[in-house]
Amino acid sequence: MKFFKKRIGKKAIISEYLPWILIAVAVLVILMITIFLLRGRGISLIDQIKSLLGG
Repeated sequence: MKFFKKRIGKKAIISEYLPWILIAVAVLVILMITIFLLRGRGISLIDQIKSLLGG
């Protein structure tokens, strides 16, 4: 009986964190694709990010 309770508890934890894990993976994939596509621009990309954050 303890085995089943422990098993259900683990499923609940996984199902609770699964959406956040999927969102984090999606954000990482988008960042990696962006970095890969904009890699050739170099310093101009850094300047654009600074201007966005700095105002």
